[in-house]
Amino acid sequence: MVDLVISERIEASDPRSASEALRSVFGEGVVTAESPVLRYVQASLVDDGISVTRITSSGTAVRATTPGSPDLVAFLVRSGRVRLSRDAEEVLLEEGGIGLLPMGEAAELRWDEVGLDLFSFPLTSISRLLGAEGRSVRVHAPFLVPQNAALADYWRRFASGLTFQVLNQPELYQRDLLRGQLVDALAAATIEAFGLSDVSEGDTTQDQDTVRRAVAFMIAHLGDPISVMQVAMATGISVRGLQLVFSRELASTPVAHLRRLRLDGARATLRAPVKGMTVGGVGRSFGYSNLGRFSAHYRDEFDEAPSRTLQQALDHASRSA
Repeated sequence: MVDLVISERIEASDPRSASEALRSVFGEGVVTAESPVLRYVQASLVDDGISVTRITSSGTAVRATTPGSPDLVAFLVRSGRVRLSRDAEEVLLEEGGIGLLPMGEAAELRWDEVGLDLFSFPLTSISRLLGAEGRSVRVHAPFLVPQNAALADYWRRFASGLTFQVLNQPELYQRDLLRGQLVDALAAATIEAFGLSDVSEGDTTQDQDTVRRAVAFMIAHLGDPISVMQVAMATGISVRGLQLVFSRELASTPVAHLRRLRLDGARATLRAPVKGMTVGGVGRSFGYSNLGRFSAHYRDEFDEAPSRTLQQALDHASRSA
């Protein structure tokens, strides 16, 4: 167990004090309000992997602006409603809504009365999950809200689990393994929900080389239970970047291409049978531990069962003999 770095609570009744509190979350930020009366309460817990901040505020036309947070900040509207804007883009979020304050980009929140739970991820947490650890990374955030309802529900599930641990069971949150799992799960959900990627991977001049490296690694490990993450790491690119490159170059996904390589290899092997060959044995040699799944994928790809391919090859060999 480790001690938490920061645990604080700030109450402010004027914009200047609220601005000082907000800077502990955004690095730079200003709070303004049309009315002189402002209620602003901020409770934060910060460690080296994430900071969790709960804000409760009321006033008239309250604005919280930042020229660009050094962290990636995802938030949940716990109560009330808030308008989130970035450049000319603006969204209205009501209770249960989820929004994103992109890293290093100017943004603004506006409300009259609101309750927010904010989750601030440092660059190191995001770049590690993007597979770009140790490289210069600038995170591209194309969406201010989750891409669809399913991803939004998925994100809320992990956000709820994390806030419960932080606010209600801090002694459990201080345990390294539990905290690490919670933080990584929410960070991964944030990457998927908002379609985050490393913008340095948008350089299409390197796409063909990237695909060649990825395919070469796949071919070398057709019989191994490799994951897309392993392919990405071997290729020197993030998972999101690998998906984008395959989409641009091959109009496919890494998973679909790996499956096609395995099935092509299995078909070639079944067409050149040796003594004692079985469909199950061929499937296993190309990364399939489940015979039923192998047969289903094979039938979908070639419109015949693998056993049929093998039998035809055996019949042809018998006639030739």
